Amino acid sequence: MKQYMIKRLLTNHKFYIYCSLIIFGIIFFTTAIINHYYFRTFAFDYGTYNFVFWDYSHFRVSVCPIYPDKTMTFLQDHFSFTLMYFIPIYWLLNWLTGTYTLLIIQTTLILLSGWIVYRLIVLKTGEAWLGLAALLYYFLLQGRYSTFTGDVNIAVISACMVPFFIYFFETKRYFATSIIFVLALFSRENMPVWFIFILFILMIWHRKEKRVLFICSIYIVSSIIFFVVLFKFFIPLFETPEKTYNLFNYSALGANPSSAIIFILKHPVEVFRMFFENHLGQQEYNGVKLEFYRVYLVSGGFVLFYRPQYFIWFIPIVAQKMLNDFPIRWGIEWYYSIEVVTILPLTVFIILSEIKSSKLKYVLAAAVCILALKVTINKTNPENRKMAWWGTVKENIFDKNFFKSEFDVKKAHDYLKLIPADAKVSATERIIPQLSQRQYIYNFPKVSDAEYIVAMSAGNHYYPLNNEEFSNEISKYRSNPDWNILVNENSLLILKKKHLCFYNRSTLL
Repeated sequence: MKQYMIKRLLTNHKFYIYCSLIIFGIIFFTTAIINHYYFRTFAFDYGTYNFVFWDYSHFRVSVCPIYPDKTMTFLQDHFSFTLMYFIPIYWLLNWLTGTYTLLIIQTTLILLSGWIVYRLIVLKTGEAWLGLAALLYYFLLQGRYSTFTGDVNIAVISACMVPFFIYFFETKRYFATSIIFVLALFSRENMPVWFIFILFILMIWHRKEKRVLFICSIYIVSSIIFFVVLFKFFIPLFETPEKTYNLFNYSALGANPSSAIIFILKHPVEVFRMFFENHLGQQEYNGVKLEFYRVYLVSGGFVLFYRPQYFIWFIPIVAQKMLNDFPIRWGIEWYYSIEVVTILPLTVFIILSEIKSSKLKYVLAAAVCILALKVTINKTNPENRKMAWWGTVKENIFDKNFFKSEFDVKKAHDYLKLIPADAKVSATERIIPQLSQRQYIYNFPKVSDAEYIVAMSAGNHYYPLNNEEFSNEISKYRSNPDWNILVNENSLLILKKKHLCFYNRSTLL
C-alpha cells in the first residue's frame, strides 16, 4: 500500500520534477560546455583528467606527461578507479563529444543524484512536495555552482554515488547497494571514512531492525578494513622512490592517518579549535572557515540544530576541509564543499518532515530554498567572498561576461584542427584541456619531443610561468630556426617543427 501511494505521489509531480531537471540541466550543461568552449578549463585538473580518461579507455595506465614529475601516473596522485568506470561511455560518445565527454558525464551524474535525493525524500517522508523542494534546494546551493570553477573532479563524481547508496539501502536492494558501495570505496581515498559516519546515521534510522543493523555493521567493518588496506597496501603498491603519496596534507595532525588519529584522541580541544580558526597563521586566510559555516548555516543548515544527530555524517567531510594544510579547501571555493551540498538537502528535508505543523513545515521548506538562492546569488559577486581573487565568471551563466571572450573563439578552435590527433604537443594552461586526448601532451615550457607548441596569450594563463617568464620562453622558440610559425593571430601562436609537412590552413578556415 505504501509503495502504491508513493508511486501516485511521484506520478502527480512528474511534470514539476521534469521541468526542474530540464531547467537546471540546461543551466548546468551550458555552464560546463561553454566554459570549455571558451577556453576557461585548466590544464590541472581537466587537462590531466582528459589525458587519463583517454589513456584508460585505450587500456593503458601511462605516466601522465602533463605532470611536472616525469614518472608519475594518475594512480600515484589519486588512488581512484573512477575514470575507469566510464570507459564504455568513452567508446560510445567520445567520437562525437571529444574533450567534452567528461563534462557531460559529470553533469549527468549531478542531475541524476539530485533526482535520487528527490526519490529518497518521497520514500522517507511520503511527501512529494517536500521531495520537489529538496530537489530545488539541491540545485540552488552555492557549492553546486562553485564546482564549475574546477571543471571535472573525482570528488564530485564520488559524492554523487552517496545518494544512490542510501536510496538502494533504504529500498532494501542490497545487491545494488553493495555495487555502489564498492565503486565508491575505489573512487576516492576519503570515501571509506565518510561511509562509516553515513552508516551510523542509517543505524539510527533503523535502530529497531536487527537485520538492518547487522548489514550496517558489515559495511562499517568493510569500510574500516578497506581504509587500512588502502594506506597499508594499495597506495604503497603504486609508490616509487621518486614518487610517494602526498595527498595526506594534515601536518598539524601528523605525518599519516594513524598518527593523525592518535593526535585527535590526545588533543580533542585543540582539534576542535582548528575547525574554526586559521591554524596556519597566514593573515589573508582569516575568516575563510567562518565564511563556509555562515554560507551553509544561512542556506538551511540551521535546521540541523533541531536534530543534532545529523551532524554525525558531516564530521569527516568538514574535518577533511578544515584540518587541511591548503586554505583553498577550507572555504566555499571550487568543489571543496561538494560532499556537503550533496548530503545537506537529504538532511534538511528529512528533518523538516518531522515537524508536525504542515504550514510551518512547508513555509520552512520554501524558506531554505529562497535562502539558498539568495546566498548563491550573493556569492557570485567576488567582492562578497573571502577569496575574491578567484573570480566567479565560470560559475555564473548570468554574468554579462560569461558569453564574452577577448578573441574569436570559433577561429581558435578551427586553428587547433591543424594539429593532427596523434601529434606530440606542448601547450599552455588553457590549451591543454582541448588537446590532451593524445599520448604526448606537455605543459609549456616543457617541450621534450613535442612536434607542435601551442600558446594562447589571452588571459595571461601560463602556469607555471609568470608573464615575463612566458615571454622569454616563447621568444626562444619563435627565434629558433628549428621551428616555423604556423599560426600567429587571434591570441593564438602555433609553432611547428620544421621537419613536419605544412597543412593548408585555408582549407580549414
